[in-house]
Amino acid sequence: MSKKLVLFDIDGTLIRMKKHFMPGLMLHLLTELGGELSQDSEMKFAGRTDRDIFSEIIDLYRLNNVSFDLAKEKYLSALAQMLTPEDVITLDGARLTIEKTIDAGHEVALLTGNFEEAAFIKIDRAGLGDFFSYGAFGCNHKERKDLPSIAFELGKKRLGDQLQPEDLIIIGDTPNDIFCAQYFGAKSVAVATGPYTKADLIKHKPDILLSDLSKPEEWVPMIYT
Repeated sequence: MSKKLVLFDIDGTLIRMKKHFMPGLMLHLLTELGGELSQDSEMKFAGRTDRDIFSEIIDLYRLNNVSFDLAKEKYLSALAQMLTPEDVITLDGARLTIEKTIDAGHEVALLTGNFEEAAFIKIDRAGLGDFFSYGAFGCNHKERKDLPSIAFELGKKRLGDQLQPEDLIIIGDTPNDIFCAQYFGAKSVAVATGPYTKADLIKHKPDILLSDLSKPEEWVPMIYT
């Protein structure tokens, strides 16, 4: 059996923020940046990259004098200062799934729309930081479908040139996680612990569909076949 590179999404897959946190963070950030806070936002965040989200925020809240780099800097600073372990819920089975994957001799990394710094702040607060050292992030590319190729090249440096696209397994909670796996030729594991139900996700034909990451001893071996 070839060694696999298993790529985990973060938000909605491994962790979830408590409901009060993100509205408070965004209010703080927009106040810092001078945004028009009265505007009603219909933005959707799930499955998108932070680069894409913050480009829209700058336009949506009419931050005419704010550069992308400044918005990113302020966001990362606020996240690091405001996010505590008590604000983060580690989802059922997340830690055990990572441990089972590593114990089986496979490589784990991140594939997430978060900025790299934000990704590690979040997983550190969740107590999962020791498992991960690299990945593909929302600062690497605006489009999520282009992230697997970045993770693949990093994985080859660790696992060797024998690593093939079909040796990548992408675990996530949105249709975009499924699509980016399919786009690259990787295997997709969809988990209905985010904003999408199993009925929503099955339409996009993931290789494996789960209600959650619990009982990984039952399903983790399936992703290596």
